[in-house]
Amino acid sequence: MTLWNKPRGSIRLLMTPGPVEVSPRVLQAMSRPQIYHYYENFVEFFAETTEKMRKVYQTKNDVLILQGEGVLGLEAAVMNTINPGDKVLVLDSGPFGKWFSLYVENAEGKPVMLSCDNNDAIDPKKLKEILDVEKDIKAMTVVHCETPSGTLNPIRELCPIAKKNGILTIVDAVASLGGVDVRPDEWGIDICCGASQKAISAPPGLTMMSMSRDAWKAVDKKKKPIKNSYISLIDYRDTWIKDKRFPFTPFVSEMYGLAEATDELLEEGLQNSFKRHAMVAEECRRGLEKLGVKLWPRRREICSNTVTAFEIPTPFAGPQIVKTMGEKYGVLIGGGFRETKGRLLRIGHMGYQASLTNILTTLAAMERTLNELRKT
Repeated sequence: MTLWNKPRGSIRLLMTPGPVEVSPRVLQAMSRPQIYHYYENFVEFFAETTEKMRKVYQTKNDVLILQGEGVLGLEAAVMNTINPGDKVLVLDSGPFGKWFSLYVENAEGKPVMLSCDNNDAIDPKKLKEILDVEKDIKAMTVVHCETPSGTLNPIRELCPIAKKNGILTIVDAVASLGGVDVRPDEWGIDICCGASQKAISAPPGLTMMSMSRDAWKAVDKKKKPIKNSYISLIDYRDTWIKDKRFPFTPFVSEMYGLAEATDELLEEGLQNSFKRHAMVAEECRRGLEKLGVKLWPRRREICSNTVTAFEIPTPFAGPQIVKTMGEKYGVLIGGGFRETKGRLLRIGHMGYQASLTNILTTLAAMERTLNELRKT
């Protein structure tokens, strides 16, 4: 085994919930020579890529591309808008939803939790009920696709409710953007965070954010604005948006990859991408059910079209299934995360890896694995 492929070992197909496989076009784009980031051609290229990302977001709002993994955007969204003592409604339907409360605490805000079981989604009626009681909520955070549980929250209904109450809305769309419909302008999303390594199907390393006018107002009204920091949105605005400069050196190769992946997505068409993800997801769900496997989400209508979570079939252990599929059949799927670890397994079908060929291959590997384990 040569050094360059050692990390993948026997794996020939990634079907994990991210990072995902990227296309040959993206890999080739990332091999382009480096360039000085203030050379006019690169500045123009960065601007063009930002405009492409605006189309992916289906927004007229400002779009930022931050040089860091998706968590950078989630933390920045909270830290740049929340003041000490601010009450923030955290919609918790799983590990990533709950994680927002830590960012709120780091900002010295006060998280108010609205939780549901991690095999369920947040009920808009419950949101209305808590807002009738809590009258001084400054912001609301919510995860669109909760990847650890394969569920999708109804942000199309949740965010307008919050906006009607004058609440800033912060959405984690990391695992949905590009594969599931996301409309910040129409749905009242003030800050919508995405990332390169999920349905966009580029390598990890970049965060995308759409910022509404209300979002920028919240940034400007922060009592102690964050400046000269890696998570400073003011720095990004005052350098890139205002002056087409950068707060620090951008990731040139990752930008090449993101631009190519975005081209592929827009060439396919957003609606076609959404249909493809829906078709592959349904094929995955039906295939698992035929194998006698139970889906993790409580209701089919809240199942994500980018990742499918399912209960670990008895009497097997999750690592046993993952290892056999990976080492013997070359197909790698994911396990649970935090609260769901040891309780479920996950198949990622987003971006470039969301195809019928890939999902049928995965299901075949799963079937053979379960049959073999039953014999041992």
